[in-house]
Amino acid sequence: MISSKRLFHSLSLITVCLIFSANSLFAQRIKTEGTIFTVDGKEIFMNGVNTPWDKWNDFGGKYRHKFWDAEFQRIREAGGNSSRIWISCDGEKGIKINGDGFVSGATKAHWEDLDDMFALAQKHQIYIMATLLSFDHTKASHPNYKKWRKLISNKEKVDAYVANYVIPFVTRYKNNPYLWSIDGCNEIEWIHQDKDNAQAPWENLQYLMAKVAVAVHQNSEILFTVGSAAIKWNSDAPSPMEKNYWSNQSLQSQVNSPLALLDFYSPHYYGWVVKWFGNFCTEKTPSDYGINDRPCMIGENPATGIFFQTASNEDSLVVPIQDAFIKTYENGWKGLMVWTSNGVDRFGSLQHCSQGLKAFYKKYPEKTYPIRKKEN
Repeated sequence: MISSKRLFHSLSLITVCLIFSANSLFAQRIKTEGTIFTVDGKEIFMNGVNTPWDKWNDFGGKYRHKFWDAEFQRIREAGGNSSRIWISCDGEKGIKINGDGFVSGATKAHWEDLDDMFALAQKHQIYIMATLLSFDHTKASHPNYKKWRKLISNKEKVDAYVANYVIPFVTRYKNNPYLWSIDGCNEIEWIHQDKDNAQAPWENLQYLMAKVAVAVHQNSEILFTVGSAAIKWNSDAPSPMEKNYWSNQSLQSQVNSPLALLDFYSPHYYGWVVKWFGNFCTEKTPSDYGINDRPCMIGENPATGIFFQTASNEDSLVVPIQDAFIKTYENGWKGLMVWTSNGVDRFGSLQHCSQGLKAFYKKYPEKTYPIRKKEN
């Protein structure tokens, strides 16, 4: 028997498809052209947010249609055009992984919930950056972290994850232009750095991301990135930068394919990052970091503004949120997705960042919505 939840999802999906059948020509895929993002040849700035989860491990867990429908509408009404969503928060729900780290696929509920979410994104014209994994998967604070550590440490297990989960994910949603990009892993560097994490060799992490990148590029036109915890892991510039661990050369040294690459960079910025590596919003351009060979955007930054960490480890506001999106664009970055729309922690919510989203939309409407839905 079909559950009422699943039936509701199915009817919602059918409704969305009917709504969009007449407007399908106006839903265009985001591409890269040099150092910018474009839609149908027109530049687009990712004027966005993170909505990482509603209920932790939503998809295949406690997914709520009403939340995502309302949240996408709120983002759109605030002038936003995009959101970054964690498809799997720590691997406890949705993805089928055994004790040896072998991924065989995903649950029916996982796919049904994702079907509904992506249909809602299309309904509201919100572009989704889908984050497939996080450092949380291998962190010792959740029950099954050993499974994910075994996966990362074994190339055959990585290959199985890509074949049995990543490729089905890509092929299932590749025709929805509102899945504009895939983020292979949230702040993957902590899997190497943190003492309570796997402390995996860089080569293992590069192999994982390279294999995912190749799968995405071989099977779709979806863009691929890695959301780095700090710019120092995206740059080969002199100290205090460390190394661009996700450069073409770094990834292709592990997987010999020209498809093993990031289509754009999307580092994260919090007060400590600004303190040590510069303020992207007013001081540092992508060229300063030596990564201006493709589009560069900010994948996370507090929804309350741009902060600098003081000597006493307190965050001091340096750019108010009402100016942050505009200044980010005018300083050469092609997107800003603040953390978060729904206030999952202390860094703010749509209540805080909406004035910044609206300010950018008001000044640059053609860069926010280059292609508008046809009016009936």
